[in-house]
Amino acid sequence: MDRETVPPMAISDEIHHSIADADDMEEVWEDRIYVSDVFRNLIRHPFQLVSRWNWKAAFLGAIVRASFYYTIYQASRENWLVTLTAVGVELVFRFLTTGLAGAVVQSFRRATPFWQANIIVSILLPAFSHSVEFLTHYAQERYFFDIFASSQDGLARQRAFAISVLFSVISVLFNLFAMRHGVLLVGAAGETPSLKDDLKRMPRMIGEFTAYLPVLISKYLESGKLLNAFLAVLAFGLAVGSILGTFRGVWNWAYRSAIGAWVFLIVSVLITWVIRLILRRKGKMYRKRY
Repeated sequence: MDRETVPPMAISDEIHHSIADADDMEEVWEDRIYVSDVFRNLIRHPFQLVSRWNWKAAFLGAIVRASFYYTIYQASRENWLVTLTAVGVELVFRFLTTGLAGAVVQSFRRATPFWQANIIVSILLPAFSHSVEFLTHYAQERYFFDIFASSQDGLARQRAFAISVLFSVISVLFNLFAMRHGVLLVGAAGETPSLKDDLKRMPRMIGEFTAYLPVLISKYLESGKLLNAFLAVLAFGLAVGSILGTFRGVWNWAYRSAIGAWVFLIVSVLITWVIRLILRRKGKMYRKRY
């Protein structure tokens, strides 16, 4: 049958949406999507972030962040009214922004190279969300203290904010990791699982995500790529120290957290390396892409 005689509907069904003309990244069926293409698509069609607002990320993120602020404020010996006020502000703010951030992360889930997508979402999204977070909590304590209960010295807010930044970098990378495995998706047609199914797979996702860096470094060591292993360990500690030191504004936080991160990672790598060695000797090592 000549292409000109094919009904318009059939033609539209045959044509795969390109990144240039797709109103939604989830309509793109191309095998290879580059990071630059995702940026262009989001700029041309920004409304897709609203239509694909990730309620799953918003729901889970709001609960986790609210409990996070509750713990920090109670540990700082703030009274109940101040604590609940901070929790309420964080709950509302996070519910609104995390859904939008989740839609952005989902847009990059199939983008390549993976390392570029990881760097972009781990820098741009936390920078945006924490700018809003800082202004929201600061304004509440600085200008609305006569309406909403606030701490006197703002110390609890500073502590919560510093640790929240590090948590955001980890959580946004986890969301990207989970979405690449089909978890926490919204508006992805047949790929979209229910929240119940997501929660069932969550323990496995957390385990695989936690093991990603130790497994990667172990593979470097096993293949003799000692420089790659060293740089991965070095970068992890420097990133943790820089984030906490910068946003906390205290030098002690920078080098102490960096040392702690290095110790934690090295111990994790040693444990992972031993487990892999035992499994290999027993013939139970299997191939898995992390």
